[in-house]
Amino acid sequence: MTPRNNSSKGSIPPPSRGLSRAMSAPTIRLQGFTVSGSGLALAKIPVEQDAAYWEWHVNLPGLPRYPDDGDENDDEGRMQSINMDDDNDNNNEGEDPYALKFGVATRKDRHFYKSLENVEEEGDEASSRDDGTVLMRPIPNLRHNDVIGVAVQQSDLPMIQFLLNGEPLPECTINRFRGTVYPAVYIPPGAAECGGDRIDDDEGISLTVEFDEDHFREMSPHARFGPLLAARGIL
Repeated sequence: MTPRNNSSKGSIPPPSRGLSRAMSAPTIRLQGFTVSGSGLALAKIPVEQDAAYWEWHVNLPGLPRYPDDGDENDDEGRMQSINMDDDNDNNNEGEDPYALKFGVATRKDRHFYKSLENVEEEGDEASSRDDGTVLMRPIPNLRHNDVIGVAVQQSDLPMIQFLLNGEPLPECTINRFRGTVYPAVYIPPGAAECGGDRIDDDEGISLTVEFDEDHFREMSPHARFGPLLAARGIL
């Protein structure tokens, strides 16, 4: 019997769980599952399952984590520097303007980024609702090899939870959202300053998204949170 040719002309390739060039900012650089540059970056596929978990692995070679940085006191101190509330519009006076933001975003296109560029050119300060980060939370003082976990549940009470190196960040929790959302990350312009710790420009900042549970470095907050499923997507 002749085996079926799965690469026939009429076959449809499965959707990829990578990052979307079309939905990411023009100032973002994508290489596989790694993002660098500045601006907003979105994944290709939306979160469609009831409970999903993925990770962002932080690459900051200029800010290494030394052995003493891994103790509980260090992580606790960094968590205390995060001050959020449910109605946060990401305009808190005490917020670190260079903190990377994690979470989800609605679908974006070139028209969105052009409109945002026009707002900035006019000298207006874009709010989180304008720049696409309203469903994201800033996590400051990150170090090389830090792991940001994002857990999204849509059944019962829609919620977005965040974890830093496996430790929950309850103050960052988003308790309500609606609509189709995509995994997203935001690297603010000037993030290389990182709150005063200058990073070597040659090293730079990059983040690698991990959707494969075999490569997760931490545990999800509950067994019901599985890896993001590629049900459908765009390029």
